[in-house]
Amino acid sequence: MKTLHILHSEAAPGWGGQEIRVFQECQLLLERGHRVSIVCPPDSPLGDRCRRLSHPNLSYSPLAMKRAFSLSTLFSLIKIIKNSQPDILHSHSSIDSWLIAMAGKILSVPIIRSRHVMIPIKNHIFNRWLYAKVPRRVLTTGIGIAKMVSENVGVSTEKIISIPTGVDFRKFDFQICGKKIRAELEVESYQPLIGMVAVMRSWKGHDYFVDSVPLVLEKFPDARFVIVGDGPAYERILSKVQQLGLEKVIFMLGHREDIPEIMAALDILCLASFAVEGAAQVIPQAFAMKTPVVSTRISSIPPILGNGKWGILIEPKNSQDLANGSMKFLNDLRLAQSMAEKAYIFCKNELSADKMMDQTIAVYHDVLKDCSS
Repeated sequence: MKTLHILHSEAAPGWGGQEIRVFQECQLLLERGHRVSIVCPPDSPLGDRCRRLSHPNLSYSPLAMKRAFSLSTLFSLIKIIKNSQPDILHSHSSIDSWLIAMAGKILSVPIIRSRHVMIPIKNHIFNRWLYAKVPRRVLTTGIGIAKMVSENVGVSTEKIISIPTGVDFRKFDFQICGKKIRAELEVESYQPLIGMVAVMRSWKGHDYFVDSVPLVLEKFPDARFVIVGDGPAYERILSKVQQLGLEKVIFMLGHREDIPEIMAALDILCLASFAVEGAAQVIPQAFAMKTPVVSTRISSIPPILGNGKWGILIEPKNSQDLANGSMKFLNDLRLAQSMAEKAYIFCKNELSADKMMDQTIAVYHDVLKDCSS
């Protein structure tokens, strides 16, 4: 098949699931022999990683994208695209998608738009143009987001393709040992360790996780809890943990790069999000590590958990339900192991990074085929 040159754009300045997926896709494209150009803010974590990723087929163009309708930014982007001459433009966030839409139309380069989050899209003429008219395809990370895009702005279902985020089994290997993490936290092997791994934003539900801790401790006083991640809500959640006197049982680790080792140390991974969430990357990561999952029943999550076959689904904004979900596993270790094994098999077959890229590259080729016909 034809070697591709894909230009990815990402205006977001943070480092969460969306930015991680963009970087992962770039790396996997390079591994498969394709060319990649990436445009993102120079002071972003994504930009920092692109600078450090030395590869002959990677071109990184730092560009501050603060406003969607900035002529100077648009002209800079047009210049970047002219110089790089990609086959396809692939945008990911709101601001860069507007800029890419205008630049792509001016330069007649086909566009693909990704939608990673469940935030509703306002139905007006400009958004209908952005989603339904400009891009050749709209990619989403889950079927819930795909349905929302179709209903909110009238994109035909044939044009929307849902491709869940895949996990790299080379990195997330269930044979990795979690003893080092438990030693760091001074948690013994007999003590249950329950954790959240997420960027700390208000809708991620950290408050409900913290509130579930005393409920679990009533029945399992030896249990310990860990919150991994940084973000806008970090200081507030840290203050809450201290006010509740839980700092000796809840460990807040901030941003970490050793997520596979942390997953290996956990007995249970909790996802407490109550809004926005697409298809959370931590779920396939936990599946790959054979770590049992308790997650809220929102958006595209239930299908990934097999509607309860591969993990326990709970109601959002419900600390008692979250505690009950964790305690169901702690009370039935055979159930936890059985679900984790089933989840691993499902993940291996359906949620691998290779399958994600096979599907994404197939979309690229379909778009180019449509353009040439």
